[in-house]
Amino acid sequence: MEQTVNTARIENCNDIRELARMSIGTDKGSWWADLNFGSEIYLLKESGKVDAKTAGTFKRMLQECLAWLIEDGLIKKINCIVERTGKNEISYNVEIVKPNDGNIFIKDIWNGVFKG
Repeated sequence: MEQTVNTARIENCNDIRELARMSIGTDKGSWWADLNFGSEIYLLKESGKVDAKTAGTFKRMLQECLAWLIEDGLIKKINCIVERTGKNEISYNVEIVKPNDGNIFIKDIWNGVFKG
């Protein structure tokens, strides 16, 4: 019996936005299906402090966890603006440029204090 392969591509901006949010919000190594999926941002939270270097580290971690979207051809480019906005807060804006030059924006605030 011949099997068919689903070759549908994820091109809907809502799908790409959700994939990006999942990548940012999932602790790297915690998803059973792919231990490389997710971000290492949780490591910053575990440190329990936000200092002058945290925003730069956060930006690098954002770019790393979203790089697979470029590698898989789902998007063309990622632009990130990250800034410390409070004692324990980092504000971030991610612009995702799709292959057709359409843009998707994700804006959020990350609280860097571990409350566990």
